[in-house]
Amino acid sequence: MGPAERHEGAAASVAQAPRAPWRPRLRGIHHVGITVADLDRSLRFYRDLLGMRLFGLSVEAVGAIVGVPGASARIADLDAGNGQLLELIDYGNGAASGAAPGGPDTVGSCHVSIQVDDLSDALGRLAGAGQEPMGEVTELSLGGVWEGCTIAYVRDPDGVVVELLERSHLDVPESFHG
Repeated sequence: MGPAERHEGAAASVAQAPRAPWRPRLRGIHHVGITVADLDRSLRFYRDLLGMRLFGLSVEAVGAIVGVPGASARIADLDAGNGQLLELIDYGNGAASGAAPGGPDTVGSCHVSIQVDDLSDALGRLAGAGQEPMGEVTELSLGGVWEGCTIAYVRDPDGVVVELLERSHLDVPESFHG
C-alpha cells in the first residue's frame, strides 16, 4: 500500500469513529436562592438557629436581571459550606402568596438540603424556637451517597422545605465517584 492509500484509509477510519457526545463543563452548584417575605426573620432561622455564617448583605437593583422592571432587593449571602452559598432575597413587598405551601410531593416543589454536624442539636435549637420536624427523623439505608445519612425535614419561616442531613462520616462514598 502506497503513502496515499495509507493516508486515505487513516482518514476514513477517523471519520467513521463515533464521536463522543458534547457535554457542558458543569462545575457544581454555586448557590441556591430563596425569595423570602422578611429577610430579618429568615436570617434568624438560617443564621441564628442553623448556624450559617452571614458574609454579605446588600441592597441591589435587580430588575434587569430578573425581568421585573424597577425591582430592587435586600440580599443576604450565607456560607453553605464547601464554597457554596445560600442567597436569601427580599424584594421588600413583604407579601407572602397567602396560599399554604405545597407538600414535598407537590409537582414543582423543591427542598434545600443542609448538612449539619449534629442533627439532634440542630433539631433541639429549632424546637426551642417552635419549629418541629415535618415527619420522622430517618436513618437512610439506601447505600451509595446516602450511606450513613440521617435526615429530617423542616420548614423555614416562608414554608420552604429544608432537609437537615447528618452524615456518620465526612467522605463521599467511593461508589459516588463512579
